[in-house]
Amino acid sequence: MPSEGRSNAENLLPNQLPVIHDRLFSLAQPYLQQPHQVSSFRFFEPSLLRVNSGQLTLSQEHDAPVKLGNTPHLMVISQHTQAHVSKTVSAESGIFSSLFLGFSPALIAGFYRDNAPLLSPLTPLNGFQIVPLDDELQETLDYCLHGLKNPASTAVQQNRLTGVLIALAERGILFMPRAGELLGTRLTTLLASAPEFAWTAASASQQLAMSEATLRRRLVEEQISFRTLLQDIRMHHAMTLLQTTRWSLSQIADACGYRASSRFSLRFRERFGCSPADIR
Repeated sequence: MPSEGRSNAENLLPNQLPVIHDRLFSLAQPYLQQPHQVSSFRFFEPSLLRVNSGQLTLSQEHDAPVKLGNTPHLMVISQHTQAHVSKTVSAESGIFSSLFLGFSPALIAGFYRDNAPLLSPLTPLNGFQIVPLDDELQETLDYCLHGLKNPASTAVQQNRLTGVLIALAERGILFMPRAGELLGTRLTTLLASAPEFAWTAASASQQLAMSEATLRRRLVEEQISFRTLLQDIRMHHAMTLLQTTRWSLSQIADACGYRASSRFSLRFRERFGCSPADIR
C-alpha cells in the first residue's frame, strides 16, 4: 500500500520541518503569510500546538474563544475535537508559524493502559486548553522533537512521546483513549496513513481484515460515511500541505488522491469555504 512519507526538503518553506505521518505521531509546522480562518476543523488525533509567530484562536459554539500567541504556552486538544480555527500573522514578522504534534490513538491507549493507576485521579481533557510551557515541559518537548525529527527507532520515539504525555499528566492534562477501539478510529488511522491512495470500501476492508459487507454494516452502526470520512481526511491533509510546503496545486492534489486539480479545488472550497490559493 502506498505511503506518503516525508516531504522533500527542497519543497519546504523557510525553517520548516517536513510533514511527518507515523504510526505513533504526526508532526508539522504550519507557515502562513496572511490571516486565515476555517470552520469546523477536526483534530483527528490528540494534539498539542505551540505558536512561534502570530496568534492562533480556537472557538466552539456557545463558548468563549481561546487564544494562543507567541508566549511560553501550549494548546492541548482532545481527539476528534471540532473547532473554528483562526490564524493571525504577527505584526512584526508578517507571518504565522506554529508547531503541531499529534499523538496516535494507539500510543494514547498504550500509555493509559501502562499508567492507569497513576492517571485515574485525572479528568480526561474534553475540547482544548492552554497549558503553561515551563522550563521542564519545554525541555521534555524539545528532547522529544529532536528524536522525532532525526532518524530514531520506534522504541526511542515511543519513549520520548511518552515523556511528553507524562509531563502533561503531571500538569493535569490527560488524553483519554476511547472505550474500546471503534471501527471509525481504525479506519481513520488507515486512511490517514496514505491519503493519496485510491481507497475504496473494498480495499479498506481488506486492510482491516474483514469483509466489505461487515465494514459497511459497522460503519452504519457508528453513523459514519466512508466517502465523507475519506474526503475529510484528504481535505485536512491538503490544508496541512498548503501551510507547510511549496508544492504546486497539482502536487498537493495528487498527494491527496485527486488526479484533477479542478476537482480537488472544488472539494476544498466545499469543505473550507475558500480556494486552496487563498491559504497562501
